[in-house]
Amino acid sequence: MMITKTLWKDMIRAIKKSKGRFFSLMCLMALGSFALVGLNVTGPDMERTASHYLEKQQVMDMAVLASHQFSQEDRKELNTLKDVVLEYGHLIDLNITKNQQALRLYSLPNKLSKPLLVEGHWPKQDTEIVLSTTLEKSYQLGDTIRVTPPSKGLLTSERFRVVGFAHSSELWSKSNLGGASAGDGSLYAYAFSRPNVFKGNVNILRLRFNNLRFANAFSKQYRQTVTQNQTTLDQLLQDNSHRRYEELQGQYKLALTNGKAKLQSEQATLADREQELAFLEGSALQEAKNQLEQAHKALAQEKSRLRQVELAQSKLERPHYTTYNRSTLPGAEGYRTYATSISSISNVGNIFPLVLYLVAALVAFTTMTRYVDEERTTSGLLKALGYSNREISLKFLGYGLLASFLGTSLGVLGGTYVLPALISDILTAPLTIGKTHLYFYDAYSALAYSLALLSTVLPAYLVVKKELFLNAAQLLLPKPPSKGANIWLEHITIIWKRLSFSHKVTIRNIFRYKQKMLMTIIGVAGSVALLFAGLGIQSSLAKVIDHQFGELTTYDILAVGASKSTLAEEASLQKFLTGKEIARQKKISYAQLTLPIKGITDKQTISILSTPAKTLSPYVNLLDSHKQKAVAIPKSGVLISEKLASYYHVKAGDELWLQDNGLENDKIKLKVKQVIDMTVGHYLIMSDTYYAKQFNNLETSPAYFINLKHSSHKKVKQLASKMLALKAITVVSQNANQVQAVQLMVASLDQVMSLLVIVSVLLAIVILYNLTSINIAERIRELSTVKVLGFYDKEVTFYIYRETIYLSLIGILIGILLGKALHTYIMRMISTGDIQFGNKVDSYVYLVPIVIILSLLLVLGIWVHQHLKKVDMLEALKSID
Repeated sequence: MMITKTLWKDMIRAIKKSKGRFFSLMCLMALGSFALVGLNVTGPDMERTASHYLEKQQVMDMAVLASHQFSQEDRKELNTLKDVVLEYGHLIDLNITKNQQALRLYSLPNKLSKPLLVEGHWPKQDTEIVLSTTLEKSYQLGDTIRVTPPSKGLLTSERFRVVGFAHSSELWSKSNLGGASAGDGSLYAYAFSRPNVFKGNVNILRLRFNNLRFANAFSKQYRQTVTQNQTTLDQLLQDNSHRRYEELQGQYKLALTNGKAKLQSEQATLADREQELAFLEGSALQEAKNQLEQAHKALAQEKSRLRQVELAQSKLERPHYTTYNRSTLPGAEGYRTYATSISSISNVGNIFPLVLYLVAALVAFTTMTRYVDEERTTSGLLKALGYSNREISLKFLGYGLLASFLGTSLGVLGGTYVLPALISDILTAPLTIGKTHLYFYDAYSALAYSLALLSTVLPAYLVVKKELFLNAAQLLLPKPPSKGANIWLEHITIIWKRLSFSHKVTIRNIFRYKQKMLMTIIGVAGSVALLFAGLGIQSSLAKVIDHQFGELTTYDILAVGASKSTLAEEASLQKFLTGKEIARQKKISYAQLTLPIKGITDKQTISILSTPAKTLSPYVNLLDSHKQKAVAIPKSGVLISEKLASYYHVKAGDELWLQDNGLENDKIKLKVKQVIDMTVGHYLIMSDTYYAKQFNNLETSPAYFINLKHSSHKKVKQLASKMLALKAITVVSQNANQVQAVQLMVASLDQVMSLLVIVSVLLAIVILYNLTSINIAERIRELSTVKVLGFYDKEVTFYIYRETIYLSLIGILIGILLGKALHTYIMRMISTGDIQFGNKVDSYVYLVPIVIILSLLLVLGIWVHQHLKKVDMLEALKSID
């Protein structure tokens, strides 16, 4: 049955009569659906955008890097893999000759991980190169770039002409490209050239699996399948390291055998020619002497070459084949940041909008209930005129439906096309993937409309159904007031007797209107909780960098040495470490494991530090994760970082089992002595004796924690570059680079939370306005009575508004408690990978929500005061009769 023209007019008249209430109801539904839809679709939008990009560029699912290049046997074995697309290639870390920064040169792929050309054209000759777009300000098309390889004979040319600029489909970050084995240890840029430029064998294999072709790259199923494929690949390559080592040793031995044989032959020939000198005279003698001199030089060069071969053989480290996925590939910090951002915003979207919508829905419920009560007399009149209960019900249902539809439509549109765009622009600003494509999701929109109907139409239906059981005569009479009753506080006479009349009235009214009391408390508490959570997340994120890099890991450089080096190389290193630029340094043993953990989708990389010392201070401060007290390195047992302990579900005193096919007997048992505070990274720290006992087959490398006398960013980069040039050092990690990586992620999340804080403030404004206006409208006759009894305007205002103040204060206290719980939960949810965010917040997180609510109460109090002064009290007293 349709709503009649009369009912339409009546409904429109009711809307005009209370524009503020109708508008606030719309705003409640708009804010609720805006947050609900927006936060829930941002993640899927980013996933779909990235998945389309990954499919278009045919980005690899996995890669294998060979430290000593792939042999023919390696390739033959890998080519047996089924249902997978393979592509071999080259990569090498070089120095840009002009500024000695690290440049990673790739051979241009044909099938997998195709880069995206931004300007120019792809290399057509071996002397042409395409640079990353990060170098557009330094080079122009047609310019020449010179590079310096780590050793001679690796490239056909060291001088290239710039013919284009491109984005890598694997390296998404504009500034944080991870570590490098050249320059100062951090990758500055990358480039692409033709495969013929590289002289050696291929050293990277990209793989794209058929069983992952149509999978969502950020889904749990995809990550699980990748991990399974990675395990299979690791098992296939398990014995290749030993085989390749023996092969290389054989090549060295053959080269030495042939070289020595050649040397002996040349020495014998040289001796014979020296004897022939006695039979020569004149010019023939001089010519023979010149030839002998050249032969001696060649002999010396051959001896030097043989010594170099012997040295290389003695320093030969065991080759390793490392498997990577899209997140762990060297330089893939941008992809990892993108994936982490999706996970974080999805986790926030799972809880934040639900709390916001619940609060909005409860207040909307109250608003609709009040609207039906206000229209009681009109309903009685319509019933007396012959309208059926169903027709009268349609009027109220139409009111709720109109308000919820308009508000939800605005919220859905904003949540679909505005909020995701704002959030994704913030999250992808430091990346090269470009703008996020926005999609419309029927399911989330339908959910928003359904919840809106439950919040507005359902309460209207329930209340009006109850009201319309009465006959027209009963509806035309005022609703009977609530029965007076003593409240529990009256029985505490020591308090009750000391209260003034106005305070007694306020307390009685609070308990008299229980629904309003609950709604005010819930509304304020919900707003404060959301504000506290949003501000708390910002505060906790801001503390990450200071806590991790200012209090825990305070070294400037971590340098990892070669496991094999000559005495001369060691001497050069020690001379460098005792130089005037270095304030102090500490030597430790370093190893790294990448292991699967039960219940965790992705493999985790664990840094293992061992030392004979009892502490790593002042380079790394080891603190108990709960008590924040200094912890000593135990002689027996390990210290484990907090995030890693949570993954393994272990605590102090428990046994920790590390399990992987690459470990001896597949597993290692460790005793956990203490869980230590560590925000970034997975660490196991132990004594060198305990390490030797438990990890007897895992090779370590010497490593050095270094603090500089002048630790400015420029000085650290300069020293890192010098250190990486030493032959005894293989990897240099700057603490500043880790700071930058964490800063990018923290800054993005911080800006997103700013948006949510603004939404929370708007919600608080609408809720307080709505509840206050309902309270005034509901009790206008009571206020009129008080006014005509001689109360002053100020007293009339406080007569009703004091209740709101008291209830809001209670709501603030409850909101702080709820906000702390919500903040803790969200921080735990957004702590992904190897990051463990803390829960500490600054004092302003407590103060700002309180100040905001009190400020709103003050502004609304002024509005209430002015509004009540303008109300015609006599008209209000007679309006119901």
